[in-house]
Amino acid sequence: MHSILSSPDLWTILGTMVLAGVIGGLVNGFLPTAQGEPPKIWWKCILTGLGASLIVPVFLFLTQSKILDELVRVLPENATAPTIAEAMGRKVQNYLVFFSFCTIAAITSTRFITTVSDRLLSELKKEVDATKQAVRETDQKVEETQQKAIGNRATLQAVKKKIQENSIARKTGTALPITREATRGPSPDTSALLHPDDPQKGRWGGKPTVNFRQLQATVTAIDDDEDWFNVRMEVVSTDPQNHPFTGSVTFHLHDTFTPDTVSVPVVNNRAVLEKIAWGAFTVGAETSDGTQLELDLSDAPDVPLSFRNR
Repeated sequence: MHSILSSPDLWTILGTMVLAGVIGGLVNGFLPTAQGEPPKIWWKCILTGLGASLIVPVFLFLTQSKILDELVRVLPENATAPTIAEAMGRKVQNYLVFFSFCTIAAITSTRFITTVSDRLLSELKKEVDATKQAVRETDQKVEETQQKAIGNRATLQAVKKKIQENSIARKTGTALPITREATRGPSPDTSALLHPDDPQKGRWGGKPTVNFRQLQATVTAIDDDEDWFNVRMEVVSTDPQNHPFTGSVTFHLHDTFTPDTVSVPVVNNRAVLEKIAWGAFTVGAETSDGTQLELDLSDAPDVPLSFRNR
């Protein structure tokens, strides 16, 4: 098993830093001191020189220098002789530069250590500040999402309550007014409806498939509590090759929708309408050629039980 401690490049680099630290420390010890400063002690200069030399890799990392990568680069086994010679030349050059830099760091050990320490602390502070900012932004987005979800839930609950009140009112013959987003004709007289609580039921023939046209629907929950559902209603051709489907389709929905009559163009033999609903109701559809289709959503396949029973 290979270990990083068995790498000859590692020991060569460490030896280079130690040698440069000792030499640089001795040079620093013989340099004249400024006026008023105490005389230098040679062994202290060597220790600070070694310390400065050993943190050179940190400085190279902060400055994103690639010289250490070049020093430990491994040549492929099938490298040619010219390639090996060129690589060895670059490695010798990089070692000389690295040794010189470590020596300079040792000579100026006190200033170099202070500079690297300040630079490292500055970089760490930037990282911490960036992390804090990211956390604050994430917390803000989470809070905004929560507030939006609370607002949406309150709105949906209010609409659900209005639907329930209106359903009870229709049964007693005193329908409550519902705010409309668009002007439309008056709703049919509930006394003439077969099912006042489901006004489209029985009005469009009662069959989802007529004249090679089929009305189908899929229902999926849009929240964990299954309070609201996405209803995708489609009118398609059951035989598009021999009976292509064009024109438009008018969907007739429960009268709590605004508007409750929606015209949708046919695209690629398919007319699609999506709505958000609370419970099952009957959908009527009328194509451009007069074909009438009807589907009770509670009879659609794979409908959630909570949606079906409302």
